[in-house]
Amino acid sequence: MNKSTLVAKATLHTFVKWSKWYTAMFIGIFLVIVVLLNHLSTYDWSLLQGYLQSTRIFFLILGLMSMRGFLEYFVSNGVTRKDYFKGMASASARLAIVMTIAGLILYGLERLVYFVAGWELSHTWPFMEQSLFIQTVAMLSTFFLFYLLGWFISAGYYKFNPYAGFGMVMLCVAVVIVHNRFWGLDVPDPVVTWSDGLASSPFLSILLTAAFIAGLLWLLRQMTKNLEITA
Repeated sequence: MNKSTLVAKATLHTFVKWSKWYTAMFIGIFLVIVVLLNHLSTYDWSLLQGYLQSTRIFFLILGLMSMRGFLEYFVSNGVTRKDYFKGMASASARLAIVMTIAGLILYGLERLVYFVAGWELSHTWPFMEQSLFIQTVAMLSTFFLFYLLGWFISAGYYKFNPYAGFGMVMLCVAVVIVHNRFWGLDVPDPVVTWSDGLASSPFLSILLTAAFIAGLLWLLRQMTKNLEITA
């Protein structure tokens, strides 16, 4: 087993442990919100919407944590920066798959409960009108993209100065705005008006996200290559 595989295995093990705690807390909070809002007769929210919005922040945080602690630990144990990069990218991609499957299972259970109870599931969020395939691709790509954005910001602050790091934060904000708009997620229309998102072309949304992911992976490889470990 090569070192990049060992890095991926160890990192994924850690990420999965954190994900179990996160998922348990999300379900608990969601149930409280559902009970409270149903009691107030104002419930108009889907589990899929809440899961996608909160889990992408979870992936962003994982990305932000992927530089100093993980890098210094693996390099101090004889892992090359190339193997560190490959292992972290592999672990995060696998976790994105796992969390996407978990989200689909939870969403399926929610639909089943609503069907059995005779309730009507909210469709006020435009993304809910998309096919299951599009929802799956959007969720998977969004989770992985947000991880890379967090990792990119963390790498920028680690390698360069705070000013460069702040510039990378602004760049990532722009990426998120465009990504959300093309997938029809949660950006208000006045923010970006030059695209109709999925209504225009699902293929274009997939292509754009793939370009963002490929670009971030290339930049991260360049930034972590020969990176000096700081105290």
